[in-house]
Amino acid sequence: MSEKIKTERNHHFTAWLPLVFRAAALAGMGLTFLLIAIGFYWGSFQSEFRMKGRPTNLSEDVVGEVNGYQKRESQNGVLKYYLKADRAVTFSDNHQELETVDLQLFDDGRESVYSRISADKAIFVPAADGSRNFKVYFAGNVDIVTKESLNIKTDQLTYNEATGTAEAEELIRFNRENVSGSSTGGVVNIGRETLDLLKDVEILTSGEGGDMLSNSGIEHVKINSGSAFVDKKSEKITLDNGVAISITPVNDPNGNIRQPTDITSNRATAHFEDQRIRQFDLNGNVRVYQKPIPRAAGWTKTSSGRAIATIGNELERVELFQNVEIESTTDGSNPTNIRSNNAVYFKPADTFELDERVVISTNDGGVKTNLSASRAVYERTKGLILMYGGAAIGRGNDFVRGNRIRANLNAKRKLKSAIVTGNAFLRQITAERRTEVSADELNARFNQNEGFEKAKAVGQSHVVVIPTRDSQYAKYAMKAPLGINLDFRLDGTLNTLETKGRTTIRLDAPNDSIDSADKTLTADQIKTYFFENGNDISRAEAVGDAELIASPRRKSVKNFKTTVNGARFDCDFYRGNNARSCRSSGKSKVVRDATVRGILPQTLQADRLNSIFDQTSHDLRLMEAHGNAKFNQGVQNGISDHIAYDVGSAVVRFRGGEPTVWDSKARSKAKEIDWDTRAKKSSFREKVSTTYYGRKSTGSSTPFTKTESPVFVTSNVAFFDHDEETALFTGDARTWQGNNYVRAERLYLQQRKGELFADGNVQSLLYDVNQTVDGRSTRTPVYVSAREMHYREESRKIHYENEVDIRQGANRMKADAADIFLDAENELTRSVLHKSVVITQPNRRATGNYAEYSASNETALIRGNPARVIDAESGSSEGREIMVYLKENRVVGSGKTIKNAAGRNRTVYKIKKSN
Repeated sequence: MSEKIKTERNHHFTAWLPLVFRAAALAGMGLTFLLIAIGFYWGSFQSEFRMKGRPTNLSEDVVGEVNGYQKRESQNGVLKYYLKADRAVTFSDNHQELETVDLQLFDDGRESVYSRISADKAIFVPAADGSRNFKVYFAGNVDIVTKESLNIKTDQLTYNEATGTAEAEELIRFNRENVSGSSTGGVVNIGRETLDLLKDVEILTSGEGGDMLSNSGIEHVKINSGSAFVDKKSEKITLDNGVAISITPVNDPNGNIRQPTDITSNRATAHFEDQRIRQFDLNGNVRVYQKPIPRAAGWTKTSSGRAIATIGNELERVELFQNVEIESTTDGSNPTNIRSNNAVYFKPADTFELDERVVISTNDGGVKTNLSASRAVYERTKGLILMYGGAAIGRGNDFVRGNRIRANLNAKRKLKSAIVTGNAFLRQITAERRTEVSADELNARFNQNEGFEKAKAVGQSHVVVIPTRDSQYAKYAMKAPLGINLDFRLDGTLNTLETKGRTTIRLDAPNDSIDSADKTLTADQIKTYFFENGNDISRAEAVGDAELIASPRRKSVKNFKTTVNGARFDCDFYRGNNARSCRSSGKSKVVRDATVRGILPQTLQADRLNSIFDQTSHDLRLMEAHGNAKFNQGVQNGISDHIAYDVGSAVVRFRGGEPTVWDSKARSKAKEIDWDTRAKKSSFREKVSTTYYGRKSTGSSTPFTKTESPVFVTSNVAFFDHDEETALFTGDARTWQGNNYVRAERLYLQQRKGELFADGNVQSLLYDVNQTVDGRSTRTPVYVSAREMHYREESRKIHYENEVDIRQGANRMKADAADIFLDAENELTRSVLHKSVVITQPNRRATGNYAEYSASNETALIRGNPARVIDAESGSSEGREIMVYLKENRVVGSGKTIKNAAGRNRTVYKIKKSN
């Protein structure tokens, strides 16, 4: 026997031959009655055979009895089994009752290799069909020793030769070298070398003694499960119905830290390699707890739907699958929590490889930090986290993400820095705003509170600041091609933004009112400063070919898209990212384009510009131009040393130097000029001087003779309506062309209608007349004064009213009103005087209510009630009408008189020619 044991120990198999116990209840009341009927012959013997499957119809007729019984069975010359007993009783149905039984089973006919079953008693039942198969029912101190030296002990057992299985239903205990265990019930398949442990399984492996786990660094592994199945050939144990595994390593003589581990799951499979447990396949509600020890306060807890645990000197590797949760700490402080769909933990490198929906969380001071990605590698000892695919880091209101993130932790496992590559994105949220940064690459550094300290966006970069609730907070966006640097204060608030390369900042108006406008600021480099709260921009420096654009939200005749260009802008802001003013230095230019059709663009240029914005609408409120300032809209232009454009009223104010405005028709100067571009009106004050380039430029509203010669107008004040094409000059107003002029307190030109109005001490010299004096014709200028004057180009008529006084050489005509008619050449054709007419010549005076002078024949028709002519030399005449022939010195009267109302008198006076 010692030789056989030696042979078995030289075999290199590690699987345990299963001892089998299959629980069964009593056969029922019928079986009980049958047992009573059989009698006390079975007595005490039968009480031990309660296993399921025991035959109930065995014969009671004894046919033989042998002491020192032995039986050998061979098949085709191959030994199959050897049975011996101290006593054997044979019955008529050939079954046998045995005492002190020993059954040896040979798997291949070699007598030196066998498995052995021994017991106090047994029933040997041959096959009913006459085959060589049989069953043996063992009872009392059942002991199995397999060919692999696995020892199994129980109280009852059934062996079935046909299936090669042994089945037990009660408690079994087993051991092999450094492996021991127990189970309630079990089934051993000797031929297939499997063991089915049915209930309350416990397996304990020890590193002491034997070679299964020797020199492995494992003190022991304890396994508990509801059931188990051992397959020696495949070198694995399948555990089911609740599995608990406890791994206890020995202390490493080299000082390396080895930690005990507890594992639980619904099901598990243990794999052997080189006679050692190398791996556990775990399924269902898997829990792994690597516990702290006095020298190492750190611990790791995991849970998952499935896992693979690899055993070396300790638990060296765990692969976790399905809804993985990991909780770990290196020093016993606040743990790090990890979630993923799959994970691998390498204990020697203290590294976690995480896959699918990865989330790594820490909680410090009540603020949680989350790191997430599709995949991640967490090298815990090194404080390094590598994340891939939708990688993100979030702490409170701070957040970064990208295709890949390399995060470094400090000694306290707090975020120290992060390098984000591929679609990099940063976000910070406060109660007032949300700041977002995107770039090809983003390098972030964190302060001691794990808030942002610095962030560097590399490559094409974007920054956007979005209000979260305040309707007066402007949306802020920045774009740069080479990068943006962000600097944060210690409390995490934003301090500065600095860009690299051609940069554009966009400020979106916080509301959508009729005059709201969005703004963009572009320059080669922009640096933005924030107020102390980090929410609001305080100022911005835009350097290098700077451009500011204000774009209205809505189209309106009042709204213009405004573009300001300069070498540099320095901008100040209201609270809420709303621009207050932008000062441009160097040659600067503003272009304003209308948002509706029909309105011409506007241009403002100067050496320096200051753009001031409205706090409510966020649109431009005022533009101030200094030094060589010039304004233009269509054909209309204006210059002065200083120009102020009030955007709300659309009024351009020209001051300093010699303010001048002009268009295609005229040029005007004054000490002060206000130009209302929306109403298309202009006002001029002090030393107003206007030059129309020709009479046509006035719309022929001036009754001057020459068409192409310029027309001049001066006054103290002037008002122009460019749309209506009218001009009002007041205060010592005067217009002239050559020697012709009109002077009055006020001059009003209606160019489109071709009309001129003058009132207040009107004086004019507008035309000449041909006059015969002493028989000779001469050109005589005509001077007219009145309180009011009206000229209409369409009728070629000049109307004077109130105290009209016409001087024509030595002749003078006065009346309440007068109409002067001119021809196409602006020459006088006739004059008509109304009311209180008085015509005087040397030695002659005519009066009436109406007078009409004809320039062609130099006659004057006077009407009155009566009309009178008084000649100092020839007497006088009166009548309803009197015709005075000025060239002939002759007067002809006709019609009734007041004195002779009953008849018609006509008197002709011969007028003597004076010497």
